[in-house]
Amino acid sequence: MTSYDFIMKMYITVHNQEEIFNPWCTSHNLLEWIRRKCNCEDDVILDLVDQDGQVKNLAGRLKDYACQLVSGRETYILIRVERQNDNGALHYTSLLNNLEDINPDLMLKLNSLSRPHTRSKNKFKGKTSSSKPQKLRPDPQPSPKRPASSEKKKPNK
Repeated sequence: MTSYDFIMKMYITVHNQEEIFNPWCTSHNLLEWIRRKCNCEDDVILDLVDQDGQVKNLAGRLKDYACQLVSGRETYILIRVERQNDNGALHYTSLLNNLEDINPDLMLKLNSLSRPHTRSKNKFKGKTSSSKPQKLRPDPQPSPKRPASSEKKKPNK
């Protein structure tokens, strides 16, 4: 058995071709090798998605080792990430030409992830809970003690 047998490998599918990559490097280096090997343009943001629809967010963790984010001997689909607008919504596009034929469930998941989230808990008109944290009122000053009937001052005669 050679030392090569111990190297963790992962498979990435693009245009119906599988390539083998070694994830024992930074995410930045892995993405650059993927970009080079798969002939992707420099201005495209790349990422990987597994067969279950989990985006690996390699571009967001460029200094981390890729082996912390991806598993060996797994197959990943190469995707393009595009920022849609100022609110930070992301759109994911498969770089596999016929993903809807090969894995329609994964295509649906990518489409679902790409839709902007327009609802949140507190956006409804009839909301019952306040979105602002309530300020606590300080304890009121204790009122002076009222004198007992025996302690009342008697008027001077």
